[in-house]
Amino acid sequence: MIAPVPLFVDKKERVILLVALLLLFSYQLFSLYKEYQTFFDSSKHFTKAIVLNQYQKQGHWVMKMQDSNGNRFYMMSREDLKDLHGRRVVLLVFRSKHKPSFWKFLQGFYAPSYILRILPADSVKEKLQRFIASQHTDPFFQELFSALFLAIPMKKELRDKIADFAVSHLVAISGFHLGLIVAVITFVFSILLKPLWQRFFPYKNLYTYAFSFAIFVAISYTLFLGTIPSLIRSLCMLLFGFFLFSRHMKILSFETLLWVVLVLIALFPKFLFSIGFWLSVSGVFYIYLFLHHFRYSKVAIFVLINFWMYLVMMPWSLYIFHHFSLMQFFAPLLSMVFVLFYPVELLLHVVGLGGVLDGVLGFLYSSHAVMKIEFPLWLLILHIFASFLAIWYRWAVVLIVAIPAIFLIYQIA
Repeated sequence: MIAPVPLFVDKKERVILLVALLLLFSYQLFSLYKEYQTFFDSSKHFTKAIVLNQYQKQGHWVMKMQDSNGNRFYMMSREDLKDLHGRRVVLLVFRSKHKPSFWKFLQGFYAPSYILRILPADSVKEKLQRFIASQHTDPFFQELFSALFLAIPMKKELRDKIADFAVSHLVAISGFHLGLIVAVITFVFSILLKPLWQRFFPYKNLYTYAFSFAIFVAISYTLFLGTIPSLIRSLCMLLFGFFLFSRHMKILSFETLLWVVLVLIALFPKFLFSIGFWLSVSGVFYIYLFLHHFRYSKVAIFVLINFWMYLVMMPWSLYIFHHFSLMQFFAPLLSMVFVLFYPVELLLHVVGLGGVLDGVLGFLYSSHAVMKIEFPLWLLILHIFASFLAIWYRWAVVLIVAIPAIFLIYQIA
């Protein structure tokens, strides 16, 4: 068997790429700084934005917005507003008395604003959202599947309910979903065209063309949804993986993951402050770590990797969401079922029968005790440090599984 070709021939190539990425990162950062100055130069300006989140706090509405340039900021309103989740609005943005720092601008900031007009819900995405919602009578499922297929922001109540089952990664669109879409399209495309291909193009690799078509669909879907950090990361890894595969280079490599992350941060500096992006990167890192240390049959890997991911990602989940319930122990099983559930639901929604399986999801309404558990920062840092050590030392693999397991037993005992 021919050994995979290395990604780099020597250190010089690595240094050249690193310098190029630093220059690109500097240019992108400078462009964002000019955008920052423009945003706060005038005393007021008009902009169009999408309502990402909306909730009440101390008698007024707090709204998370994203303008046409991708800037995310918060505003407050004391008006009697209706539910504007996912709606496009025209804003009058005023200059804040206390100008936020540039780094705060990159993370998300507060901007005094006033909603002048709610734009008609006539975009393709909004029409698709209405089409999805029309297939469900329960607002809960309308919101759930809008988030699942169109990345429409979820309300806090739904986010908390999903977090109670430790399946937030199944609802928030990421590389997991993109991978399923690519796999299903490649499989169906190959099956349908195999007889025709064998007759007219026996000298060409059908699976390469099927996979290329699936990648085209994945790119189109990602561009349609917008700049979602976890989805951008997965798409870039998919494209880079296809590039490496076509040139017989090693794909499952921690160095490959590192360079993809560096390229994305150089292109999109705001990803540095995106929790979704780092959770997505962490997920891929732990998958690589599992495949790096363990060799099982494909079926065994499919089963075990879901339990592995549940345990090693638990510190992140508890640190961010602070939610735990006994129902979370079913998360690995739900992840396995989701591999079949997602493409089936996607097909049902395409043909207008999306509500057929709503009754099956009734367990999401089940009442169960929820504990608030705060995972300490120092223990999360230890978990991260042990995770990096696990690349070289197998004993560290035991440690990163033991940390969340022992912590959880201590908390619920």
